[in-house]
Amino acid sequence: MSGVSNRKKLLVGVSGGRDSMVLLHALLGAGFKNLVVCHLDHTLRGRSSDADARLVVSEARRAGLRVEHAKARTAEFAASEKKSLELAARELRMAFFEECAAREKTKILVLAHHADDQVETCLFNFLRGTGAAGLGGIKPVSQLGKLTVHRPLLGVTRTQIEDFRKRHKVRFREDASNAGLEHTRNKLRHRVMPLLSEIMGESYSSAILRASEILRGEEEWMSSLVPECPAELSCKDLRGMPPALRSRVILRWLRERGVPEVGYAETRRVLSLLDTVNGPSKVNLRGNHHARRRSGVLFLESEGA
Repeated sequence: MSGVSNRKKLLVGVSGGRDSMVLLHALLGAGFKNLVVCHLDHTLRGRSSDADARLVVSEARRAGLRVEHAKARTAEFAASEKKSLELAARELRMAFFEECAAREKTKILVLAHHADDQVETCLFNFLRGTGAAGLGGIKPVSQLGKLTVHRPLLGVTRTQIEDFRKRHKVRFREDASNAGLEHTRNKLRHRVMPLLSEIMGESYSSAILRASEILRGEEEWMSSLVPECPAELSCKDLRGMPPALRSRVILRWLRERGVPEVGYAETRRVLSLLDTVNGPSKVNLRGNHHARRRSGVLFLESEGA
């Protein structure tokens, strides 16, 4: 793993599935011994979830590794927060990793996202109408709060992972929900991507990966042009900016002030405040936040603040 000493203490997210079990095995084979295996049971699959946890704990202890293991009531959390199961699970997982990092006194997390995940993410984001940031896909190295997240398998395909698993006889648990077609991502994985491969040839995924790398670099450059955002934004200054920069300023402004799940729709909603003729003077945002325009400036309010 480039730039990381094999003597460093690392957190490794391990679900018990093929990808994360291969990641753990590969890290050990590369000489990373100071690993802490982190497993969160989402309690969504009954006995299967219990079996996943037993396998992860067993394999970790067999390798002499520390284990961080917890359970989350994901379905209840999703219902109470009015979020999808997928989003709720991701938020709980990230919170769990941050708690593990605090206990273990380390700031490095390793996850098992691979090349097929990257292609799927780029396609999914394209179909949702995201900009360059979404089309750039998953970053090989990113920040999660105080954690630095590494994804060393992003250049490795699912087929290569399976070849490694067979060669090294890596034990894993198959998540039956991955084969279902209830979720949009699964439909994309099992129906759309095989069809694209049939029509365009297997090299289509390499083209998407190449495009995502280019777009990721361009997005990083464009983001570097966004100035620091004060608490209040001048409508006059915003109107004088190129549209792409204006949108990025609003996006950064909202994110830095704790507005959750900010994206294209939220950015456009705030930009509508710049229209003093037909636009509103107040728009609602997630998390009980509101953006307002008054005396030529934009500012945020929160209920209960």
